[in-house]
Amino acid sequence: MYDTIVIGDDLSSLIAAALSVRYGKKTALLSEKEDTPAFFSESGYTFNIDPFPWTGFGSGQVFPRLFSELDIPFTDETNIAQLNPSLQIILPKHRIDLYNRKNALTSEMEREFPENIKEIDKLYSAVLRSGNSINRFINKNPFARPRSFKEYLKLAVGIPIFIRNRSILSKRFKATQYPPSLKRVFEAELFVLSSLCTNSAKPLSSAHILSLPWNGLFYHLGGKHILTDVFKKKFMSYGGSLIDNSSIVRLNTAGEIEVDIDVEGIVSRISGRNLIVSTKWEKLKQMLLNDERLEKPAKKFETIEAVYHPFTLHMGVYEKGIPEKISEYVIIIGDEERPVMDNNLVFLEVSSSKDTVSAPHGKRAVSATVFLKKSPLILSNGDLERVSTGIPDNLKDFLPFLRENLDFTNVGKSIEISRKYQNIINQKYRIKGNPLLGLSTLSNSTPVKNVFLTGGMLLAGLGFEGEVISGMNAAYLTVGENL
Repeated sequence: MYDTIVIGDDLSSLIAAALSVRYGKKTALLSEKEDTPAFFSESGYTFNIDPFPWTGFGSGQVFPRLFSELDIPFTDETNIAQLNPSLQIILPKHRIDLYNRKNALTSEMEREFPENIKEIDKLYSAVLRSGNSINRFINKNPFARPRSFKEYLKLAVGIPIFIRNRSILSKRFKATQYPPSLKRVFEAELFVLSSLCTNSAKPLSSAHILSLPWNGLFYHLGGKHILTDVFKKKFMSYGGSLIDNSSIVRLNTAGEIEVDIDVEGIVSRISGRNLIVSTKWEKLKQMLLNDERLEKPAKKFETIEAVYHPFTLHMGVYEKGIPEKISEYVIIIGDEERPVMDNNLVFLEVSSSKDTVSAPHGKRAVSATVFLKKSPLILSNGDLERVSTGIPDNLKDFLPFLRENLDFTNVGKSIEISRKYQNIINQKYRIKGNPLLGLSTLSNSTPVKNVFLTGGMLLAGLGFEGEVISGMNAAYLTVGENL
């Protein structure tokens, strides 16, 4: 018998489980994959399974608070470095370094687009105002959705301010639609750093996303698995039970939670008072449909569509084939006239020259990611091999010496990883309607009082931080604590 059972392979589930057991709840974490890794190593190179920037490590942001609650030293064990520039965006005629200070970032944009100085300055002023508004709202309302009549009243009072701020933000966005290259810069930043795809009307969460570079993007020396390993160790040290490589064959949520699991052919049953389930769990939809009490979240779940799916090609490259001033995170845009979502963007995670764990001396680990309209889970090997071949071709203008300096690539392994861990990395979601805040797509709570949800989908508008906060929220609901 457990106080809390958590089902999921993603970071959000691990955070929920770690906090649950930290606050004295006997907790089991069920993972259907065998010791889900956060990295892939071969031929002396180490690649992160999730190649996208992990945000929220700055002062006053979500990770320092999480580290404090779990009693994790911030600098001693996580080896996290703030980047400057935070991000580079490369177009055929422009290279923009997004620095980790607002004034420097704005100056860089105005240097590249001198004809649009006034529009850029007004947009970033609106981003600062709306971003601060969203951050204050999240700090006071971490669940994003009102949970009481009093919270509904508070939200109602703030709605006119939100509407006015979004109106100003939308107006400033429209003023930066020309030239197309300027539009592509903001479009690419939102596409890569957010998990929510929206139409022309931008929700207020867009301001939070655009402010991320000047609030800090961070590089994990040695790999992100160092951090996830710290979370796992803390979970175990507090007495948590990690049951991996388990296949869930039956789940009962009527009254006491009962889960039948198959581990290496042996079926056993565990029971719990509370259940936390990741939205990335492949059997979640089946669970929702099988319980008529969960009809409402099931219908909501159906309205959320994963519209773009990441596929990553892992490459080991000699350093002489890499531009000297390349950043650790780079967005490459091939055609300034086409939307970035139209197969017009490659995102690079490049290991730091100081990171000799991720690549041997004189070499760099490069993860090149594109976004597909169909999941790698349903595409054939031939389809994905063609995608892999096309990635170096899309990079040849920016990295003209890539092919001749290629030291390692394993297309078959990249295909396997993109399929196997598709449900761990945040995809790009679209919801119906025209959201005002663009934060919450689903609630952590369900109509069943002891069943809760977690996962990046819940707070997709906050990007990676949404995954972290949703895991924290799910744990607080089970232990009766407020953020």
